Amino acid sequence: MTPGDSSALQAQLNGLGDRMDKGFDELKSFLRSFDDRLRAIERMEAGCQPIVAARIDAVVHQLSDHETRLTTKSQQINKLEKQTEQIVGMYKSISRIAWAIGVAFILAAGSFVWSLITHQVMVVFR
Repeated sequence: MTPGDSSALQAQLNGLGDRMDKGFDELKSFLRSFDDRLRAIERMEAGCQPIVAARIDAVVHQLSDHETRLTTKSQQINKLEKQTEQIVGMYKSISRIAWAIGVAFILAAGSFVWSLITHQVMVVFR
């Protein structure tokens, strides 16, 4: 090797070293910017977590309120259903009693008319 070749080789090595240093610097700056962006996202997410948690808690509270209301309404509906059944039963009983009274009246009237026809009863008007 000649001394000129050695200095040219040394210059090439120094140039490669400088380019490698620039490449490493670029990689470092890229990693720093990536880290900064990641930290910004984490900060935004950390700021959103309490809001999301509060909203979820509000929805859970609302759901429990609705569940309580539905349970109350279900109990009221069951109570009204029982009352309606009682009213229907009472109506049926009243209908039967009215039918029995009607039949008794018709039988009594029929007996009276039959008695008048057969001259077993005499009606006197004064």
